[in-house]
Amino acid sequence: MDGSARLTVRNEGSVPVREIPFLLYRLLTVRGVRDASGVPLPFTQQVIAFEDEPRKQVTSAVVILPQPLGPGEAASVEVAYGGFLAGYVETGSLYIKDRISEEFTIVREDGEAYPTVRPASHRGRREAGLQPFDWAARITVPSTHAVASGGELVERVTKSGWTTFVYRGVRPAWRLDFAIARYEVVEKAPLRIYSLPGDSAGADRLLKAGTAALADLERRFGPRPGAGGLAVIEIPDGWGSQASEAAIIQSAAAFRDPARTRELYHELTHLWNPPPLDRPDSRWNEGLASFLEDLLAERLDGRKVVRDGAERMAKYLRERVAKEPRLTRVPMSDYGREALTDYSYSVGALLFYFLYRTAGEETFDAILRGFIEESRERGGRASDLAARAKLLGGDGAGRLFREWFETTAWTDLLSRTASVEELVPRYRPPG
Repeated sequence: MDGSARLTVRNEGSVPVREIPFLLYRLLTVRGVRDASGVPLPFTQQVIAFEDEPRKQVTSAVVILPQPLGPGEAASVEVAYGGFLAGYVETGSLYIKDRISEEFTIVREDGEAYPTVRPASHRGRREAGLQPFDWAARITVPSTHAVASGGELVERVTKSGWTTFVYRGVRPAWRLDFAIARYEVVEKAPLRIYSLPGDSAGADRLLKAGTAALADLERRFGPRPGAGGLAVIEIPDGWGSQASEAAIIQSAAAFRDPARTRELYHELTHLWNPPPLDRPDSRWNEGLASFLEDLLAERLDGRKVVRDGAERMAKYLRERVAKEPRLTRVPMSDYGREALTDYSYSVGALLFYFLYRTAGEETFDAILRGFIEESRERGGRASDLAARAKLLGGDGAGRLFREWFETTAWTDLLSRTASVEELVPRYRPPG
């Protein structure tokens, strides 16, 4: 992999700075840095380990500016770099198998495949949050392959067996994802589905299912934030599905198994998430997506999975509480701070299951629609959602958020019940 990245950075601090630090994958090497006028700039680089994860190594480079950058001032630098990608499986992040391969290549933030200005620690990243940015990209690949992205394709030029794809972001993004393979494409606005060889039938099914899901979500929660097209990009199983405003990278299972269409539903629901203002974020929205994927599968596919999904989550959590004592001490509101966000999927799913069952569909939709509309531009906090739930859902919703989000009371409740249905009356409004 060879490339260059032009970054514009702003000093948002209160004192002048002369150094711009950024990170790359450990096997990528900085080959040169220039300013906006093309003048070479001095820099240093070394391979370091994350402060709180010694197994994760990155190339840490520091550019030295000729003059200090004052508060509020911006500077542009162009970084030339190249080398290899080999993933981060050894860190425990089993889905980051990122590498350059003729079969499938992905260039994304998870693999540190492009320069980013942020700290070399998981905790520091959680506390800093994710900042959106404008972007454009030019990627050249063999003409047998295509580059899939959520951006607008503004140019495609083929010459001497190589094709250059030029994409531009239609709105600010907090991450970039570029997948490269022998893709086939089907589309029906706003969806554009990229499928790997042999999975075109699955692409047709997901195009139909995704169109229906978007219509249902818009009816319930209002227009999809961020107008424009939406790319759904197939990736091999085990590489981790993810969603951003303009693109969903979707594991192959959803293309190949109709029973797993719900995995696409999960990612689609994330498109309605307002920018999180909690630092660090508890990722409660993963719990909402886990519940809504079952609800959409039941509504659109006729699969009776909502109650079964809640019972499955409850069984899983009863088992995990016995093995992870922190669950009895750390409420979901602090999962981001304590690196427990893997449990936001299950604890959060039960919270929203109970809210749906006890507040009723109309009130449930009104709670979320109001929160989304209010927070769409400025961002939202979990406390904002809880306050709206208590306002519209009454005392039952207030108790629900206290026991499942603000405290760990849920651990005792699950231990004393055999079925989630025993807890439903606990959160119903009086009368």
